[in-house]
Amino acid sequence: MPAVLVSIEGTIGDHRARQSLAGSPDFYKREELLKDSATPDSAHCLQELAQKYKIVYLGRRPAGALAATEEWLRAKGFPPGPVCLAPTQEERLALARELKDRFDFSAGIGTGWEDNELHLEIGCRSILLKEHEGHWDTVRKHLLGREHTALQAAAALLAPWAARTWTSEAEPHRLDVELAPADLAPAVQALHDTRWGYLTAITGLDHPPAAGNGSDAGRIEVLYHFCHGAAVVTLRVSLPRDDARIGSVCSAAVRRRSGQAPGVSAAGFFERELSEMFGVTVVDLPDASRLFLPDDWPAGVYPLRKDFVAPDFKR
Repeated sequence: MPAVLVSIEGTIGDHRARQSLAGSPDFYKREELLKDSATPDSAHCLQELAQKYKIVYLGRRPAGALAATEEWLRAKGFPPGPVCLAPTQEERLALARELKDRFDFSAGIGTGWEDNELHLEIGCRSILLKEHEGHWDTVRKHLLGREHTALQAAAALLAPWAARTWTSEAEPHRLDVELAPADLAPAVQALHDTRWGYLTAITGLDHPPAAGNGSDAGRIEVLYHFCHGAAVVTLRVSLPRDDARIGSVCSAAVRRRSGQAPGVSAAGFFERELSEMFGVTVVDLPDASRLFLPDDWPAGVYPLRKDFVAPDFKR
């Protein structure tokens, strides 16, 4: 597993609350070390990095502060990883040479020339942030890729309407966002207004009222898939199976312009399929004509529902 070397002082730890004790033995006492705050967004970003990299911490402090440093990292929500301490730059360079033999470093994260020297010693990419105020999206961009950054932007954009969001290790470039039916239109409009990707599909999941379906029993989920490069955002709306109704996103997906009728042909196509194959009533659908089924197809029979039984057209 590739590794990232993370400097503690100034990079993830803000020690200014005890700066007045610098030079005295009290500066490294446990109760003083635990007063340090974590720099904004650092713990969250390192938790994200830990899904892909081994995190190795390096601090400018004596070895006797190891237990307190590990306690502080746990308390502030940083991911676990080896903690290496040395008070002088010469000792830290010696530590870096040892660490180089133990880990495959992809990058080092620090705040100044001493950290850069350490990164040169282990032969990895050097990412230097502003002390105590690191811009961690820069780290995400370089170490997690554009897709991750795009998903972060989408999560922030959809936060006002999201009931729940999640990702998975199996699909790291996908974000699922659970929405209430009434929040679908403004969420789609927000993606469209900021030009976040494009609609690629609208699909459905049927959860009939049978054993094993849990809280989804008796419901249909409608999934709206948006792509931005390799990043995928799926908006998920749950509807009662016996009265599945949702508003069309044709008007929500395009800003109204004077003299132009709103509408996205791709959205309308998928919504017609959703209505025909899953039995979801799409309100204000511009064109509700059939796509696949014959005109004499019986009402209330939906081919993609799990209880579907093919009708007998024999006469």
